[in-house]
Amino acid sequence: MGKGPFVPKKKQIRARISEDINSNKETRKAQFAITTYLNGPSPPSSQNFSELSPHRRPKPTPPDQNPAGPLPVAAADGETAMAAPASGSCRIAGTEVPITGSDKVRWIDLTVPSSPSAAPASPADPFVSVPPRAASGCHVVSSGGESQRYLAWRIHEEHQNVLEVIELCASKEFPSSGLRLVFQEALCPFAFMCESEGARRGESVYLLYVLTISGVALLCNLRSPFSYVSGSILSQNDILEFSLQTHTQSANVTAVKAKPGCLVIGRQDGSICCYSLGKLAPTSPGFSNELRDDAGIGRLWTFVSRTKALGPVQDIDTATVNERELLFALHLDGSLRVWDISSHTKLLNYNVHSNDFEGQPSRVWVGEADDDQELISLAVLHQGTMVPACDRVVVYGFSFGAGERFLLSPEPLVSAIPLLEGKLVDLKISTEKLWILKEVGPMLYEIVQFDSDGEEICSYVLQEDAISEQMFQSSESALDDLVWTADSIFSSMKEHSFSFISSMFLRRLLQPGVNHCSALRETLLEYKRFLSDSEFQSLTTSGLRKEILSIIEHEGSSQSASSTAYHWKKFSARYLHKWCGNNRPYGLFLDMNREVFGLVRKGSFSLFRCLEGVEQLIYGSSDELGNLEGLEMNLFDDVSDTETLIEVLRCMGHINHLLGRSSAAIYYESLISSVISPDEIASQILKILESGFSPQSSSPLITLLGTDAYVERRQMAHKSQRKFSVEMLLSFHKLQSRSTSWSAVFDVIEKFMKCLNTKVTIQEHELKRLCNVNSTILVQVTSQVARTMFESAFDLFLFLSYLVGVGGQVSLLQSDVSRIKLKLFPMIQDILGQWIVLHFVGISPTTPPAMEDFSYQLSYLQLGIADEVSLHRKLGSSDFTLACLLDFPKSAEGDHLSACFPSTAEVIDLVRQFISSIMRRNNFDHANSFLGSTINLAAVFVRHGQYEAAQNLLGILDTYLNYARASQTDQDTDIACSARLHLNGFCLLMLAHDEANIVLRESRVHEAIRCFFSFIYFTLLISHVVLADLFNGVNVVPMENNRAASGQEAPKALKKFSSETGFQISGECKSISLWRLHYYEWAMQKFEQNSMSEGACQFALAALEQVDSIVDLDNGSEVEGLPETAQMIKGRLWANVFKYSLDLKNFRDAYCAIVSNPDDDSKYVCLRRFIIVLCELGETKVICNGEIPFTGLLEKVEQELFWKAERSDLSSRPNLYKVLYSFEAYRNNWRKAAAYMYRYFVRLSREGDAGGSRQLSHVLQEKLHALSTAINSLQLVEPSCAWLDSVCEADDQTSPSKKPRNNLLMENSAFGTDSELSRLQFCVDIEILEKEYTLTEALYMLNTVNSRSKSHESHSIEALTDILINENLYDLAFTVVLKFWKESGMKRELERVFAAIAQQCCPNRVGNSGRNFTDTQQLLLLPSSEDDARDGGSKTIAVAHQVQGSCQWETLELYLDKYKDLHPRLPVIVAETLLYADPEIELPLWLVQMFKTTKGGNRMISWGMCGKEADPAALFRLYTNYGRHAEAANLLVEYLDSFASSRPVDVLHRKKMSAAWFPYTTIERFWCQLEEMQSAGHSADQCDRLKKLLHGALMKHLQQVVVDSEDVLSSVGGGQGVESQSS
Repeated sequence: MGKGPFVPKKKQIRARISEDINSNKETRKAQFAITTYLNGPSPPSSQNFSELSPHRRPKPTPPDQNPAGPLPVAAADGETAMAAPASGSCRIAGTEVPITGSDKVRWIDLTVPSSPSAAPASPADPFVSVPPRAASGCHVVSSGGESQRYLAWRIHEEHQNVLEVIELCASKEFPSSGLRLVFQEALCPFAFMCESEGARRGESVYLLYVLTISGVALLCNLRSPFSYVSGSILSQNDILEFSLQTHTQSANVTAVKAKPGCLVIGRQDGSICCYSLGKLAPTSPGFSNELRDDAGIGRLWTFVSRTKALGPVQDIDTATVNERELLFALHLDGSLRVWDISSHTKLLNYNVHSNDFEGQPSRVWVGEADDDQELISLAVLHQGTMVPACDRVVVYGFSFGAGERFLLSPEPLVSAIPLLEGKLVDLKISTEKLWILKEVGPMLYEIVQFDSDGEEICSYVLQEDAISEQMFQSSESALDDLVWTADSIFSSMKEHSFSFISSMFLRRLLQPGVNHCSALRETLLEYKRFLSDSEFQSLTTSGLRKEILSIIEHEGSSQSASSTAYHWKKFSARYLHKWCGNNRPYGLFLDMNREVFGLVRKGSFSLFRCLEGVEQLIYGSSDELGNLEGLEMNLFDDVSDTETLIEVLRCMGHINHLLGRSSAAIYYESLISSVISPDEIASQILKILESGFSPQSSSPLITLLGTDAYVERRQMAHKSQRKFSVEMLLSFHKLQSRSTSWSAVFDVIEKFMKCLNTKVTIQEHELKRLCNVNSTILVQVTSQVARTMFESAFDLFLFLSYLVGVGGQVSLLQSDVSRIKLKLFPMIQDILGQWIVLHFVGISPTTPPAMEDFSYQLSYLQLGIADEVSLHRKLGSSDFTLACLLDFPKSAEGDHLSACFPSTAEVIDLVRQFISSIMRRNNFDHANSFLGSTINLAAVFVRHGQYEAAQNLLGILDTYLNYARASQTDQDTDIACSARLHLNGFCLLMLAHDEANIVLRESRVHEAIRCFFSFIYFTLLISHVVLADLFNGVNVVPMENNRAASGQEAPKALKKFSSETGFQISGECKSISLWRLHYYEWAMQKFEQNSMSEGACQFALAALEQVDSIVDLDNGSEVEGLPETAQMIKGRLWANVFKYSLDLKNFRDAYCAIVSNPDDDSKYVCLRRFIIVLCELGETKVICNGEIPFTGLLEKVEQELFWKAERSDLSSRPNLYKVLYSFEAYRNNWRKAAAYMYRYFVRLSREGDAGGSRQLSHVLQEKLHALSTAINSLQLVEPSCAWLDSVCEADDQTSPSKKPRNNLLMENSAFGTDSELSRLQFCVDIEILEKEYTLTEALYMLNTVNSRSKSHESHSIEALTDILINENLYDLAFTVVLKFWKESGMKRELERVFAAIAQQCCPNRVGNSGRNFTDTQQLLLLPSSEDDARDGGSKTIAVAHQVQGSCQWETLELYLDKYKDLHPRLPVIVAETLLYADPEIELPLWLVQMFKTTKGGNRMISWGMCGKEADPAALFRLYTNYGRHAEAANLLVEYLDSFASSRPVDVLHRKKMSAAWFPYTTIERFWCQLEEMQSAGHSADQCDRLKKLLHGALMKHLQQVVVDSEDVLSSVGGGQGVESQSS
């Protein structure tokens, strides 16, 4: 056996390891200060990627081991941190690049039916004995030219009957859907796919070979693209089945392999059969062929001997050598047989046990043949039967001849590769390299590469390693450092710690390549966030952030920074566990033609790339650091410089060992988020480097870690800090000893910084916007490289900062410190800025455009730009990052991004071109690459609506500009600063437009205003304009000429952003003053378009100030350059100021803008708008309360208000007639105030009924209010002027824009006579208003009591009075009578009113047929108990009626007593009405007493029955007229007796002439009535009794009269009279 083509054998490996160990021991002797550090246990060689470099890649802790448990305590020596290279450590050859979008595939379920004849195998004893496992594969399909397609498939271990297929094409996007084939029984972990040769042109049909465990081989024809309907069944015409169980003696299948048109199987008995499946029909001759050793006569004996000699077939593989299809079969007994499939002849029989390798051969992999070297390599896995660590891969190199007689060498070259740990999962082999994927622990994998040239071992960084490092899970100490240092770093900014740390984790968690849908959803489920498929898929990136933040907040992490970091660790650990479970590696795929190397995972796909030159240096081992030429980095000519660089890297490694990656992550986030100053973060980190961890409060850490763990951790932290200080001092002294001075060290660092800088090439590449798999891969690689470079530059920044801090201890001169601060720091900041920009655009998802942003959407809906429409639809996807919006390079050799997948080396070349194309994007002629490219990137993102991303970039730029201005100031910095302010203001403006949070919205508006004004001020400052204004032309502070030039260049630079921001100036703007005016107007319009009146108002005022400055200049050149006259511009701007102030409800400012407007037309338009808006907002008090004087505009304001009132609906609010009243009342114009209120009343009378009965009450109430207000106002006017103009004058006033409302429902005034109507047409006084008020009040009261009577204004007043009486509204009825009638008319109406009231007291009056009451119910007294017993059902009615009647009597008594003095005859009218209504009624006592008493209450007895109109005589006449004989007789007898029994005091008065009077005529008529009734026989007894009573009383009275007469005569004539009379 010769030397193998791969790595050395076991003895050689051990020898080299021993040599490395001895070498490292010598190094340790020279470094006594770090002896303890290096004596710690080293991780296994397969896990130590590089521990010298500052960027180690340690294997992550298995995520399933206590992912959410308490934080463990790290080892004191930091065994997983940087150290000297461990023995046997392997170089990192490359890293994994995930293909984004592969976790969001929508699967199309397609059922593959089986024939009824196929009998399923028993799971306990399957016919196919291949052990079940997860399997995958990727087959290359050429599609013409250089373009290729990849058919990837996989079979999951938990679903053996399901096969997933995805078609990948580098020139297209990652497919959104894949095909999921569901078979009726479990499959063998094998599949083969190829393109059908018989497909029609333009149609792709793929052939799929699979084998079920029952031994049924299926050939399926699949159409591409996969346009099947999910849930459908594959047609039987597309399926070809063949059962391998040809007879009962057939042995079980143990191995299977397929080629186009051929299926090869190996059986348990060692036989191998070839089936021309897909080429020939199963019944055709030659379809089945068995590969045999014999030929001819000895076939039978050979068959017997073969079955005894050969073991079961373990594995089969095929290869093409010299256009021959060869089959390699590996048997259990170690036999390796090579067959020619075409001729069915055996070419080689080799026993792999001949090399004394332990273990059982189980699998074989064959690489592609190298025709030049005439060598083909294959690998055989030997699995140990006793100890798993004995597994090894043996590589065999067989040479072959190229002649006519094809021969394979019987003695191959052999190399053994021991698998020191883990289990082999997959293997790929070529003539030069070997890749092994193995599982080294639970969900812990690694890929190792073996090269033949250098006989070295390389490894690849897998995605789980990168994710664990990004989420601070790569070691137990990494996040512990963050938990420990969080309180120290955020000690002065605790209020921002939660949002800052959460933003840092979320940015890393949701970036493409880390974010996995299934893993994230399962993690949310663990936290009891139950989301359906549709809900989870509908979540945007912002929605996911909110869900995750709510989880962290619920965990109580907002208490302290350390608590926040702790809970984020728990969440990240769970997520990493789910990610690893959903992305378990299934297998490798290799395309040797394109040198494409990739990995198929359970839930994703990825490729691998090699490292960039600096990455090789950073991640390299100690052997590689001395060989910089091999890394394409020809930096140094001197060996000492190389050693100096190595020592600098070692110092950076010490810093990284102490801080971990958390410091770089925090600094990165401070640059992006701008919540906390990066300088403050850097200062806190340096404090930790200098003095160690010093948390201000230990209680949060004790709560999280426990007291014992906290004390132990604190001691270890103190020990690590002391160790770090010693190591750094030793390294500094080494640097001093190896260099002549610190200046030489800085020279080396500067050269190294050139490597860290982005390399912008001058070579131009054609750029093209693409969105395919290749472009996403390029973006991912760019972000990976950028992250590495940023972290390296940050480590260098910390190294130099720490060096400055300890400069006195290492003899650092002041000149050296100045060089660091003034030269090196700006260079590092430039490098950090470049790489953070590249990394940010590579990982930040785009944001979807706002739904209401129609202008942005319409800009993409134009014909002929389908690519733009597709791009617009991708915005907002988590996988579509900002870098996808950029153009991608197209190299001179061809379009690498659209044809095929790039090789591992081509990816790096494309990344360099891509980075170079980004850094060359410069819209400025003089600005450096970083400034110009960053501003250009921000402009590109603004163009696509990514305002938040653009703002973040401008924030990064601002940090760099601060450093640049601190070190030096030049034209580039000034131009970049001005452009940054302009774009940042625009971004803030657009972000504020879409912001829902009011506080944040206002903050962004104010910041946008500040940016725009700062831009103007900065432009003026650098062009000497501000200084000229401040010092009257005296240049007190001299400036450089280039800064003055940059002041002129800044306005020109904005033209290049016209398409992004919309700022355009037609033609050349010769004056800076005119340019400022245009800029102010542009800013004003932008704020106005986004409904931000505050900013628009400020810039409108600034524009006005600029116009004034232009007009006030001595020379008139600027005025001539104005597009309009100064007055027109001012009028337009003041109108805008008015509008914006009105929108902000700054009414005084709006008024000032009106009066300041020089354009009268514009002024009056604004005034009208001012009044309209105030009325619409309900802010009319501003008009009325005198807050605004309206100097010189009172008449216009009044006119506008009246025009609007006349043309507004009466139901509108506020009521403009009331506004007019308040407006005039405040100014004591009471007559006008009354006129407007009366006009309001008139319109109510005309239009009030239009609203129906529901609004009538409100209308009447408003009319009352209007009339009362008008009356009160006129009463404040001089009596001679207390009248109003004709209301018709208002109708004559017209508006130029609108006619007044007119409703002809009521043309006449309410309830007035003709004479009054004629008066209303000319003037209205208080008396008329009072009448209107009374009538309106009557209507309102009737409406209030819901009167059934139809009361309408067209009725007469008499009818209204009757309605009021019927509704018991007596006061109002009397008010109407007293208001509308005088003297006799009033008395007549009073009689009528009281008659009506009296009638209401007699419900049983004659002619009332509406009610049928019983006799008892007609009585005024309560019914007796007998009546109750007789008619109990009517008791309630009677009582109610009695109560009602009682109230009526009281009302009648009340009003009669009130108004009888006004008209004394009223009691007579009431009594007569009662007697007329009910002749049998008993007059109430109070009414009778009114006839018997005087005004003062005295009885009219001594003087007879005489009196005024309501005297006893009138009552007697009523009794007589209405047949109330008994009452009449009693009344007469009463007064006769009273007359006869006068008091002695009254006797003298009674004896006077005509002292008493009785109605003798009525008495005589009464006597006649009694006689008539007696003669008629009616009540004869009663009449007789009454006559006797009356006769006796009269006789007594007459006798008394005679006596009194005689006394009078005697007193006059001395008794003569008496005598004559007696005679």
